[in-house]
Amino acid sequence: MSYRKNEGRYARMFAFWALLLLVAYGCFHAGGLSELLDRWMGDSNPTFIDPFPILKTLKLSTCIALGVLVVAGLALHAVLNRRQIADALIGTEEELGKVTWPTWAEAVQGTIAVTVMVVVMFLFLTLVDLGLIQVYSMLMGGGRT
Repeated sequence: MSYRKNEGRYARMFAFWALLLLVAYGCFHAGGLSELLDRWMGDSNPTFIDPFPILKTLKLSTCIALGVLVVAGLALHAVLNRRQIADALIGTEEELGKVTWPTWAEAVQGTIAVTVMVVVMFLFLTLVDLGLIQVYSMLMGGGRT
């Protein structure tokens, strides 16, 4: 049973799925747990179904990786429902509810302001850098540019 079941639902759900997808990536990406087990098991890794949707082939190594993913999902559920972690996620969701989110017009205006400022700073720093190169060149008695 979940601690404070109906509170912080979205924060817990996001944390669970984000962490579970991270574990799934570690299990099934190229060079992940499934391929590591496949190489380690060699010829003693029977193929059960070929082709298999999403996973390409269903081998014993793939089943072990799926088992690790299921156990990780159960462990994540248990950990995310511990009092301290659940309270932190509930508090996070409550604080996010208090945030005044900008409208689309304000977001666009802010984006334009930041972009303009970045371009201005880029030009300023480029000019200062070119000027310092000239000064350094004259002080060192180097060639003319």
